[in-house]
Amino acid sequence: MLIEFALLATLFALPQETSPVVSPKTVQAAGDWMRFRGPDGSGIASTQRPLPASLEPGQTLLWKSPVPPGHSSPIVVGDAIFVTGFEPGKLATLCFDRATGDFRWRRDLEVDAFEKFHPQHGPASSTPTSDGKRLFVVFGSFGVVAYDLNGTELWREARTARHNMFGSASSPIIAGDKLIVLTGCEDESLLQALDPTSGTPIWERRRAGPASSWSSPVPWKSGDQAALLIYEPFNLRACSLNDGSDLWSVPGLADEPITTPQVSSGLIFTSSYNLRTNREATGLPTFEDLLKECDANSDGAIDASEAKTNKSILSRPDADGQGDHPLRMFFRMLDEDSDGRIQADEWPRIKSWMEPWTHANGLIALRPGRDGSTPSLAWQYEVGVPECPTPIIWDGRLYAVRNGGVVTCLNAATGEMLFQERLAAAGPYYASPVAGDGKIYLASARGTITVVSAEPKPRVLSSHELGESISATPAIAGNQIIVRTEKHLWLFAGPTVDAESK
Repeated sequence: MLIEFALLATLFALPQETSPVVSPKTVQAAGDWMRFRGPDGSGIASTQRPLPASLEPGQTLLWKSPVPPGHSSPIVVGDAIFVTGFEPGKLATLCFDRATGDFRWRRDLEVDAFEKFHPQHGPASSTPTSDGKRLFVVFGSFGVVAYDLNGTELWREARTARHNMFGSASSPIIAGDKLIVLTGCEDESLLQALDPTSGTPIWERRRAGPASSWSSPVPWKSGDQAALLIYEPFNLRACSLNDGSDLWSVPGLADEPITTPQVSSGLIFTSSYNLRTNREATGLPTFEDLLKECDANSDGAIDASEAKTNKSILSRPDADGQGDHPLRMFFRMLDEDSDGRIQADEWPRIKSWMEPWTHANGLIALRPGRDGSTPSLAWQYEVGVPECPTPIIWDGRLYAVRNGGVVTCLNAATGEMLFQERLAAAGPYYASPVAGDGKIYLASARGTITVVSAEPKPRVLSSHELGESISATPAIAGNQIIVRTEKHLWLFAGPTVDAESK
């Protein structure tokens, strides 16, 4: 039965105070999805309940409820679903009933101004987390706030908005008895361990210098020592969970890290995207080809009006123009003599600008040294590299999706390519894949959910358009998958236990 709720404006008008409806939990139960990418940040359901092979709104959709704008992913704690969003001057945290989709409560934080953010991004992109008793939300424009599961504010750590050219997106996690928050900015990386009960800092680790990162921390074990994996510009680092001190660093990785590191079968997995060396990106044209495209008056140079006719001189593949680098962006830099034209002897300046981009491009596996010391490279695969979605590692295989819906399956132990083909919908991909019950769910920014089988050679099980863009990573709880689109929260369900037994 489909439950369709009232207009979005009605949701915004609902009162913030409601009666208690959520019982606190002491431990994570099977089926909970209490952080970005679920249990251990793996993206894989903790139980193997039957999940829907098709996300067809007319068949497996149980309910659909409006939500405010935001790219944070939903999390599930028992019978409640939590998301964040924003409106002009407000940052919102919302709770929904998992069984019915009914709105339970909303709490707003008022801000004078939002942090700077990318138009495709927004100021509500960090996914909340929970320890089963409390809910923790992070906003780059405000700070950290803790609520109980019924929406009562417990504490807040307000802070001044940091400068990050694309806004904040790193999500908090619970590691041991600590709340871990990573804030990557243009001038500093701030890693904090907070007391979940009070918000009091237990320790802080600061690293000066350009440090914009949108990756989320991951718990790890360095020998016998509890640690964190932190992906900062150019470096994947292990930090002590006890005091935040650096244990080791692997350099030469992405300058703008987005994906989240993963741990499986004794290896550490990450990805590093380099637009200059990526063989699937659209590389720089020759100046002769650029003249053919733009030089309308055939004078052998390109003036400012002619530069505007160029769509991109460097482009991510199949991204609907997002992330393109049009010539007009570089006109002043290239026009060295300031005569209002780009000439052949000035064109090499763009190549000089890109030469420092020497970091790795690839899906990468690292093998930690003895007792968790600095890892060595196990393997690197340089095709099918996603820039935003974190791959899935399941049953000894790594599954990745990049823009254009190209799915790559590698042997996780060796990096051997098992499969690579365009299986999913076209267009850009920001949401990370999630998996369970032998199925992998791929959500495109254009709003299409593709379900593929988790096999060495994946098969398409279904593909359906939801009619709204998708940037948030779905959540899986029990036999249900929760999808956040541009304007709605959707819950799809697989067979029930009673149906399974028949």
